[in-house]
Amino acid sequence: MRTLFTIFFILFVITVKSQQIVITILNADNSKPIPYAHICTKNFNNENEKYQAADLDGKRKINIKEKTIIYVSCIGYETISDTILPGTTQKEYKLKRTGFDIEEVVVTGQYEPVAVDKSIYDIKIIGRTQIENKAANNLADLLTDELGINISHDPSTGTGIKMQGISGENVKILIDGVPVIGRMNGNIDLSQIDLSNVDHVEIIEGPMSVIYGSNALAGVINIITKENKYSKFKTGANLYYESGTTYNANTNVSFNKNKHLIYFNGGRKFFAGFDVDDTNRKMDYKPKEQYNADANYTFGTVKFKIKYKIDFFKEKLLDRSDLFGLQHYSIKGLDTWFYTIRTNNNLQINHKLTENSNYNFLAAYSYYNRKKHTYIKDMTNLETQLTTGSTDHDTTKFDAIITRYVYNYVPENINVNFHAGFDFNLEYGTGKRMKNNKEDIQDYALFTGIMWNILPNFVIQSGLRASYNTKYNSPLVPSFNLKYNIKKLNIRASYARGFRAPSLKELYLYFYDSNHQIEGNEDLNAEYSHNYNLSTNYNITSGKNKFDFEIKTYYNIINNKITLVQLSPDNQLHFTNSNIGHFKSIGVEANIGYKYLPFFKIDMGFSRIGQTDSYDEDSLIFSNNFNSILTYNFLKLNGTLSIIYKYIGEYPSHTLTSEDLLLLNIMDSYHNLDITISKKFFNNSIVISAGAKNIFDNIEISGTQTGASQSGGAHGSTGGISSLAGRGRIFFVSLKMNITKY
Repeated sequence: MRTLFTIFFILFVITVKSQQIVITILNADNSKPIPYAHICTKNFNNENEKYQAADLDGKRKINIKEKTIIYVSCIGYETISDTILPGTTQKEYKLKRTGFDIEEVVVTGQYEPVAVDKSIYDIKIIGRTQIENKAANNLADLLTDELGINISHDPSTGTGIKMQGISGENVKILIDGVPVIGRMNGNIDLSQIDLSNVDHVEIIEGPMSVIYGSNALAGVINIITKENKYSKFKTGANLYYESGTTYNANTNVSFNKNKHLIYFNGGRKFFAGFDVDDTNRKMDYKPKEQYNADANYTFGTVKFKIKYKIDFFKEKLLDRSDLFGLQHYSIKGLDTWFYTIRTNNNLQINHKLTENSNYNFLAAYSYYNRKKHTYIKDMTNLETQLTTGSTDHDTTKFDAIITRYVYNYVPENINVNFHAGFDFNLEYGTGKRMKNNKEDIQDYALFTGIMWNILPNFVIQSGLRASYNTKYNSPLVPSFNLKYNIKKLNIRASYARGFRAPSLKELYLYFYDSNHQIEGNEDLNAEYSHNYNLSTNYNITSGKNKFDFEIKTYYNIINNKITLVQLSPDNQLHFTNSNIGHFKSIGVEANIGYKYLPFFKIDMGFSRIGQTDSYDEDSLIFSNNFNSILTYNFLKLNGTLSIIYKYIGEYPSHTLTSEDLLLLNIMDSYHNLDITISKKFFNNSIVISAGAKNIFDNIEISGTQTGASQSGGAHGSTGGISSLAGRGRIFFVSLKMNITKY
C-alpha cells in the first residue's frame, strides 16, 4: 500500500510540475490555420531553447513546468512573442502578414551563400512560385518571357537562347553548379531541362569567365534543385495536360532523419507534335517522349556537408518526311528517330575548416549519347525497313569529367575576403560523324580572387584566371567588380575579359538531319571578348507597399566570333563554322516593380538591344522588348491569378555566305500573353492550376532577308523568310499533390 501511494504521489507531482498547453496559430486576415508554423519556447531560468512545429491545423501541444517565453513565427508573417504561466491550458495566436519580402539567398559565383542584395553580382532569381505561376515545365518555358533573353525554336535541335544579344554557345548552363553537356548547333536544348525538382533559377547576365571558364562570356544560368531540409518525410505527384498534345506526369519522395537526407524524383513527358497544317506528315514541332529521373543522398552537419547526386534523361524524337512515291501506287515516307541519353554523376563537399575558412569541392562525370536511325515506312501496310544511306544512321557520344576546388578565407578584423581554386575540364567525343572518329579537348585552370570592403558600403572584387588548353593558347583572363550602396540604392559595375575555345562539335562534328548539314572546321580561332556592365537598383518600403526600380546597361565586344557560314546560296541547309571577325552588342534595360503584400504584385520592364555580326562597326541594329507580369493573391479563396505579357520587337540576325555575302534577317515583331489561375485545397496539399498560353496564337513569324557584300557593295534583292514562334494557342490544366510529415 505504501508503495502504491508513493507512485501515485510521484505521478501527481509530475502532472502538476509539467502541464500541457494547446497552442493554436491562425492567419490574422481570415482566421484560417497556418500549417507548420514555428514555435520556440525558452524557460526564464535558463537559456535552453526548444523548437517545434504546428500541425496541418495550426495546433501544437507543448509542456511547460515554469514561466516560459514563447516565440511564434512563419515565413511571410510577423513574429509574435508571449509569456506563458503555469496553469494555462490553451493559447491562440493570430499572425499578421508582413509587408517585407523574404530574404533571397544566392550561391552562383559567391564565396559562400549570401542575400541577393549583398551579392557583388547583379543576379536575377526566378523562384518556385514564379515557376508555378508561369506553368513552366522546362527551362525554355520559364525563360521565354524574360527581358534580355531571346528564345529560338529549331524543328530538330530544340530551343536555343541569346543573352544580351550573344548566342547560346556563350551561355553556361549549370545544374547545381555542374555544366550541362550535349550542345546541338551551339545550344543546349532548353526543352530537355525539366523543372519538376527545381527550387529556383539564378541568372547572371554578363561575363563569368574567371570563375566558370569557357562558355560563360554572355553569362551563367544555374538551376538549383530542391532539398528537403525541414520535414521528416515528403512525397508528391504532378500531373499536367495541354490541349491534346502534351501529357506529363512526375512524382517525388524524400526522407530526412537526423543528418541524413535521401531524395528521389522521376517523370515522363509526352508531346504529340504540332504543325500549322495538320494534313502534313512532316511537323514543324517534332513528336517526342522524354523520361527524367534523379536521386541524391546528403549527409550534413553544421560544419560539414557531402552530397552525391545522379541524374538521368532520355528522349525519343521522331522526324517524319513528307510522303513520296504516290505516282507508283506506293505511298511511303521516311521516319528518322533521334535517341538522346544524358546522365550525370556528381559529388560535392562543403567543409567549414575554421571560423574564417572553408572549401568547396566538386567532382562530376557527364555522359551524352545521341543516336540517329532512319526507316522507310510503307503507309499502306505500316511496315518499316532500315534505310541503307551512309548519312541515315549514326551515333555521337560525349564524355566530360569535371573537377573543381575552391578555398575561401576571411581573416579576422580585416575587411578582405580571399578565394583560390582550380578547375579541370576534360571532354571526349566519339562517333563516325566526328573527324578521326574520336577527338578530345582538355582545359586546366587556376583562378583566384580578392574582395575588399574599402568602406562599409563600398566593395571591390578583382579576379584572375590562368589556364592551359590542349588546343589553343589561353590568355590570362581578368575581371573587376565593384558595388556601392547608399541606404536603399545599390550600384554595381564590372569589367571582364573573356576567352572561349571552340567546342569539339564546332571543330570536328559533321551533323546531318532533314533540316541541317553542318560541317565542323578544325581551323577555327578561339574567341576573345571584353565585357562591360553597369546596373543600379533602388527600393522603397512603406508598410505593405514596396517599390523596386532598376536600370542596367552593357557593352560586349567579341573578336573571332564563331558563327555558321552558308557554303552555297543554292543549298540553304549547308553550313560550316567560321570566324566572322568582329561582333558587338550594346543594350539598356529598365525595370519597375510594385508590391502590395500579400495581395498584389506587378513588374514591368523595357529593354533595347543593338547588335552586329558584320565587319562594319556602324551597322548596329536594335530590337525593343517589353514585358509585364501581374500576380494577384486571393487570400480568402487561397488562389492566385497570374498574367504574363511580352512584346518581342523586330529582331535581327546575320547569315554569312562563302561568297562573302552578308545576309541580314529581320524578323517581324509579335506579342505573347499567358494567363494562369490556381487554387490550393486541404491546407495547400493539393494545387489545381489552369490557364492559357500564347493567347495571341503565334505560330510562324515572317520576316525579310537582304543581301549585301561584306566589302560594302550594293544591296541585293529582298526576300521573305519565316521563323517559328509558338505552337498556337494552348489551354492547360495541372494537378499537384503533396504529403508532408514533420
